[in-house]
Amino acid sequence: MSAHRCGFVALLGRPNAGKSQLLNALVGEKLAIVSPKAQTTRGRMLGVLSRPGAQLLFHDTPGLHRGERVFNQRMSERALEAAEGADVRLLLVECGARWDEPEERVAALSPPLVLAHTKRDLGPPGPVPRPERFARVLEISSVTGQGLEALLEALSALLPESPALYPEDTLTDVNLRFLAGEQIREVVYELYRDEIPYAVAVEVDAWQESEDEVRVRANLLVERESQKGIVVGAGGGALKALGIESRRRLAERLGKTVHLKLHVKLDKNWTKNPKRARELGYL
Repeated sequence: MSAHRCGFVALLGRPNAGKSQLLNALVGEKLAIVSPKAQTTRGRMLGVLSRPGAQLLFHDTPGLHRGERVFNQRMSERALEAAEGADVRLLLVECGARWDEPEERVAALSPPLVLAHTKRDLGPPGPVPRPERFARVLEISSVTGQGLEALLEALSALLPESPALYPEDTLTDVNLRFLAGEQIREVVYELYRDEIPYAVAVEVDAWQESEDEVRVRANLLVERESQKGIVVGAGGGALKALGIESRRRLAERLGKTVHLKLHVKLDKNWTKNPKRARELGYL
């Protein structure tokens, strides 16, 4: 009988390479929020997948890019820190995307490295310089499921021999309060345009749960006074729409009645304050 394997797999790549979508597809649960807008992922989200003979611990990381803002630079640093501490580094490259500096940063890391061309349902992959640097090169689609089983087999084989680190029914180590905040932030990305989603942080400051219902109070933190009016909208319409949709999704996810109160507050330059960003769970 072969030994059990367990270890951490860092999901790495540019913004919108499909990291969060892949994490959700692999664990079979929506843990990480997904948006067409770049840099949706902020902190490191852990997803746990227990299989016969292996337990894979996936770290969804922020996208690697050359952002000028200190906050974006720090998120890229966090992604590389996750890579250094992982047992396997999985580089995701969107099919058709040009190989550039972000990919080289990951390819230069110590092995084992695996390369997965994502969104295969949308087109063929581009060329890979020096593919011998990777233990495996695969093509996958989180939408159709193409190549996911082959990916899991390849990753499992590269993990160290170890007993499982989490109970078999564990999906993540993130608490429900944070997941609820992330669900609200996903709706912010969908309902607001331009710079607003990137300026908004969600802080759940009250959580009361019973058998049938959950009462949640959350603050929408913005960096500038002018942004408060945009988030609230004319006559409070934008904030009301955000609350209705967020409440619906939370109720669907939790299987309970949800009472949600949202407040818009000014938290100047929270993106430039690493301590504050860490308190919010983003760094």
